[in-house]
Amino acid sequence: MEKDLDMKLYNEYLQGKEEAFELLYNKYKDKIKYFIFNLIKDYQKAEDITQEVFIYILQNKVREGYSFKYYIYLIAKSRALNHIDKEKRRSIISEKYFLEKTEETEKDISDIITQKETEKELIKAIDMLDEKYRNAIYLVKIEEFSYKETADILGESVQNIKNLIHRGKKELRKNLIKKGFDEMNKVSKMLIIILCISIVLSGVVYATMKIYKNIKSKAEMTPTYTSKISTIDTNKVWIGTFNLVWNDFMNDVIGGKIEFENEYSELANELNKQSFTVENLSEEDYFKMHGVATFDLKNIIEKGISQKFNEESKILEEVEWGNPDGYVLYAMLRKKFNYLENFPTLQAKTFGNTEEKIKYFGIEPNTNQDASKNIEILFYNSKDDFSIKLKTIEGEEIYLYRTSGENKSFEENYHEMLEKQLQYSGNKKWQKNDILRIPFIKINEEINYDELCGKYIKGTDWYIRQALQTIEFELNNYGGCVKSEALIEALKNSISKVDREFIFDDTFLLYLKEEHKEKPYFALKVDNTDILITYNEN
Repeated sequence: MEKDLDMKLYNEYLQGKEEAFELLYNKYKDKIKYFIFNLIKDYQKAEDITQEVFIYILQNKVREGYSFKYYIYLIAKSRALNHIDKEKRRSIISEKYFLEKTEETEKDISDIITQKETEKELIKAIDMLDEKYRNAIYLVKIEEFSYKETADILGESVQNIKNLIHRGKKELRKNLIKKGFDEMNKVSKMLIIILCISIVLSGVVYATMKIYKNIKSKAEMTPTYTSKISTIDTNKVWIGTFNLVWNDFMNDVIGGKIEFENEYSELANELNKQSFTVENLSEEDYFKMHGVATFDLKNIIEKGISQKFNEESKILEEVEWGNPDGYVLYAMLRKKFNYLENFPTLQAKTFGNTEEKIKYFGIEPNTNQDASKNIEILFYNSKDDFSIKLKTIEGEEIYLYRTSGENKSFEENYHEMLEKQLQYSGNKKWQKNDILRIPFIKINEEINYDELCGKYIKGTDWYIRQALQTIEFELNNYGGCVKSEALIEALKNSISKVDREFIFDDTFLLYLKEEHKEKPYFALKVDNTDILITYNEN
């Protein structure tokens, strides 16, 4: 591992091998220089302070328990802030510095940046981005520090670091769209370019795909119920809220299927099938509205979700309200549900191949059995192939299916689960020696479907500026809740035996469906511990 190699070299330096420190210096000097430069906006001073940082490291031993990389960034930040206290900060990046560094690695990004005018526009887009966003993105996405380490380095909370990265990417997207980068098709490509530029400035060049893959969240949102669950080792989640706004866009605005000029979109093709509609929901559980992007519409939406759900929106502020050429389609889905009886909280256990302890709830032979009335056993074929349904007071049905679900869609897995239920002839009654163990789950994610943005819709003057969706989901021993918002902002004329173990301690799928409806409105693949609640022994 990188951390182990760094400390190995550092320890060799402490033992007298000066060339070991030279390797560390060559590895980190340009990265530290770029990090400091983002803080003080003075290239010459950044070089000087970088030298001071390494001199300090030479004269002072790395603190116990700190990695070399983490420690040197802490020192760099401290020295940069000392400089800021003494001198007035500059606010404009040196174009000459950027262009010189770009020319040094021209071959590495020649496929992405080919014109001087594009380079200048990108520089302006970077200039418009506040350095607090730039450094948060750089440390987490490029240097691969954890949120906690980045928070310590920058003197922020972990949640604030997450917010800075999220908002920084949005600001980049807005800046680039305003500059007319519609010819690039995907705004996500622009973000990759920016990250490439950041790496060029740091003196290190990575493959574009590596950068792209490093932009991850705890649960990857699957845009449609019929999308395949890939073999990538990550949690997957789908909810039908975005389908609702897409359906309205198709039916009420475009008047048919949505296809893009000169480009095929698999995502748009799936959404065009309208496989999920309001027919799969009760009217009291969703709110939707669309119209011209006036402030009156914004007020109507805010008042509507407040009166119906006592909720506020997290995404309405992303819209350019007051634009007469803008059109907004919005939906919110919100549900809360409670089991017939609360489940006992069980002893913390691991999940999958991880060693981290996770909170669980359920029933064991030595616990209270009252909550067994919540459980309907669908089938039990083996310890790795079983499914149950949990009942709620509100009539929500919670299906849990122990399977990886890979290479199939949520829809295909759901039908597979029901087919196994029909074929199962074993005991479906809960027994005293049976075990049920379900992890506490918590999700809070947001996504912009970049594949749908930045392109004109065939046969129309419509252009999708942004396509957003959020999801908040929680499952615990009392029940759970789900809240999701979706928004499309478009522009026109613009751019069985006893002792069975029902233990969900490895990859499984979860569905939510209203009692008398045909299809679920929520689906989740739990594949790792990122969205599970960690057990705190204290």
